[in-house]
Amino acid sequence: MRSCPLRPVLTALSLGTLLFAACGPADSARRDLLAYLADEVIEPRQAELAQAAVTLAGATRSLCSSGEPGPARTAWLALRAHWGVTAAFAFGPVIDQAQAGPLDYWPVRSDTIEAAITGAPAAIDGAYIDGLGTSAKGMPALEYLLFAPPTPTGPRCDYAVALADDIERRCAEIAAAWHDEHAEALRNAGHGSAVYPSEQAGLDAVVNATIENLYRVVKTKLDRPLGNLTGSDPDGSLVESRFSDNGHNDIAANLDGFERAYVHEGLASLVAAKNPDLDQRIVDQLATARIALTAVPRSLQDAVVDQRGAVQTLRDEVDALRRLIKLDVASLLGVTLSLSDNDGD
Repeated sequence: MRSCPLRPVLTALSLGTLLFAACGPADSARRDLLAYLADEVIEPRQAELAQAAVTLAGATRSLCSSGEPGPARTAWLALRAHWGVTAAFAFGPVIDQAQAGPLDYWPVRSDTIEAAITGAPAAIDGAYIDGLGTSAKGMPALEYLLFAPPTPTGPRCDYAVALADDIERRCAEIAAAWHDEHAEALRNAGHGSAVYPSEQAGLDAVVNATIENLYRVVKTKLDRPLGNLTGSDPDGSLVESRFSDNGHNDIAANLDGFERAYVHEGLASLVAAKNPDLDQRIVDQLATARIALTAVPRSLQDAVVDQRGAVQTLRDEVDALRRLIKLDVASLLGVTLSLSDNDGD
């Protein structure tokens, strides 16, 4: 069991004598939560993401010599699953390093990618990729090259390798930051952390990240292709991961990430202690959202058009989960909400 250290406290009765008082139960519970998330959830998942990126870079390089896209495609899908999980705790290094855009810009702009390939030097290096706009690189751009015909060869394959190398570097930078300093900063929030001056600040970062994860599922991954944001007809081309037809799995990974941040010694440990009924409602709503996802055909880009009702139900169930966290959990735990989830509820 993680414990809260003794802290010096001056009291009026001490007459100048330095006394020591232990943290209260609430302080200890929050510190245990942050340590659990830092050590058991976030840092290991970021390390897995980085390793998956290494595998992808190697598989993409092999593609250029073998002409066989299967291993690279499998590696891309595996990386995508890890990325989807880490979206539930996308705060700290991924924000500080401005990595989200270069790694995961949607929707794909194939014309921008093609122009970048046409304008590339004979030897495509990291400096060239680094100088490109976000719409020409990252996982979506590499997905386009790996899954949309034709199988990349020549300069197109060289460009794909450079993209995979850039993805590997960026994922490694995020993982290294968590390993070297940020896990400790979150673990020690309010106890010497230069990043989180209080335990509440650390908790705020965690809760806001879970809300943002669910918000993106609702607004970007579902509302946008459903046409809800503009009142237009459903458009399957706006579904993320459409070239690999992996949009369904993307959402499943996002829900997996939320579950990792919430269950066991995660946020549930605080919520259940204060309001067991709310904790059960969250667990039940997550299960309902998963059921709604299974009711959607595996091809999400087809389903938004052909099975719009099922996709809309999925959207509504994920949004109900988001609202439980944003409205009920945030209030229960005294969380200061960020401004990114600005839909007004």
